[in-house]
Amino acid sequence: MEERRGRLPALNALRAFEASARHLNFRLAAEELGVTQGAVAQHVRGLEADLGIRLFNRLPRSLALTDHGRGYASHLRQAFELMREARRLHCAPRLHT
Repeated sequence: MEERRGRLPALNALRAFEASARHLNFRLAAEELGVTQGAVAQHVRGLEADLGIRLFNRLPRSLALTDHGRGYASHLRQAFELMREARRLHCAPRLHT
């Protein structure tokens, strides 16, 4: 169990969850990410299984974040923002030759 806790979840699953958390909708998250709605739902289900927590309550026509999901989404948004900032600060723009 300790080994599992130190391993990072798949990046695609994290992206699918973060987009779904912002939109509270798998379809809109899928459109943003350029994948199918089913792929987003599958990534989120896998992430929930991997973490051992429920991130969303599935409602008839929408999603609602659980308390765990709300906290996890907040931290992921910060992590993605740090990655965007690192790229902005440390990566040169593409050179066109």
